[in-house]
Amino acid sequence: MNIPTDTGAMEPAEKRRYSRIELRQPIQFQPKNSALEGGSLSCDLSEGGVRVDMYDFLPLGTELTLRICLAVEKIVEYVGRVVWVRKYPFADRYQVGLEFSGDKTFLAAKRQLHEFIEVQ
Repeated sequence: MNIPTDTGAMEPAEKRRYSRIELRQPIQFQPKNSALEGGSLSCDLSEGGVRVDMYDFLPLGTELTLRICLAVEKIVEYVGRVVWVRKYPFADRYQVGLEFSGDKTFLAAKRQLHEFIEVQ
């Protein structure tokens, strides 16, 4: 009996619209409608979102104001929404996927981010 060995058709399709770069930079965040601020470290970044390591659990759908340090003296501000959360095994830490959203200021920040990613 011949069993096909090509598993390419079984692999899930890539859903990302934007390419990602590895970026380990500080991020400040503040949940909307809250005076509390927090800090974190990014893992990777694209024009559509950022993956971060966090000690704080954030529920799906939480909206945050994010300030991302791209380089010395170069900080961009976004509104982001939690789209996925993964807990690290045996640790009180989380990886969080944040999708960028926003208004006209979002478009200007996205343009800056696109230029930054292109030169990396």
